[in-house]
Amino acid sequence: MKEMLPTHPEKESAVYLGRHSISSYATNKKILSENPQGPMDPDHQIIPDLAPEGRELAEHEAEAFFDQLNPETDSLFLVSSDQARALETANIYRKVAKKRGFEIIKPKHTKSELAEEIGEGEIRTVEGLSLNIRNMLAHHAFVPEGKVEDIRWDTVSPEMKTRWEKARAIIRKHDYGSWGANFFHHSEKISKLFPEDEIRTAQELYDTEFQNLLRLIRFAHKKMEEAESPKNIKVLGFGHENYLGIALDTYFHEHAIGNCEMIRFQVEDGSISMSAKGQEKVIT
Repeated sequence: MKEMLPTHPEKESAVYLGRHSISSYATNKKILSENPQGPMDPDHQIIPDLAPEGRELAEHEAEAFFDQLNPETDSLFLVSSDQARALETANIYRKVAKKRGFEIIKPKHTKSELAEEIGEGEIRTVEGLSLNIRNMLAHHAFVPEGKVEDIRWDTVSPEMKTRWEKARAIIRKHDYGSWGANFFHHSEKISKLFPEDEIRTAQELYDTEFQNLLRLIRFAHKKMEEAESPKNIKVLGFGHENYLGIALDTYFHEHAIGNCEMIRFQVEDGSISMSAKGQEKVIT
């Protein structure tokens, strides 16, 4: 977000954060079938990662989103998680925006080889939106029953298998039907089974990643207000659901965000308002 340069006073600039579209999770599946305890390498992912229905959903939601903006008065700056599914979603929005005549503000650097490839240099990856998966097997512990992928167990230590089974017993006892819902409800217990920061809780992500995002939003607002462009600058960010659960629950009494669902943040008189679930709340 630091490259968001060039607004005049009285502009209606805003930051939108959305979840990626429907994914096939191809890279996750490959890691689990080869080296389950391995990390995710952001620059070596299988693409495309969005499922066909995910591409269709993103195109439909992008068209609806840009119906609310005006290319004559609004320009766009796109940021994303370093995960392929988020980058591909951002790229679909980018392509729809360009067809409609919106100006895309190009970052000085994408911070990612994959982002450079997917978004033609017009999407910047942001650390605060990224997952930073250090152990895919631990990350996979939250999936609902019936969606556990093939895992190469011969490469997994007995001690790790024991921890995994304990985590899965927690999920089986109260399965909330999605990775995000299980993470929101069970991350505190399951994180204790995977030490060394392999899993951070929903509360920890709220206290760190979400609060860092709010600081970035304030920084972005300052830069947008200082910019020389006569247009409103809209920042579109694409990421995941893990760091949003506590915030959504705190302010809107819901903890889930759907694929391609957007949350709007705006800074006014020093306060940040958050618009989601058909409501708007001042959060700081």
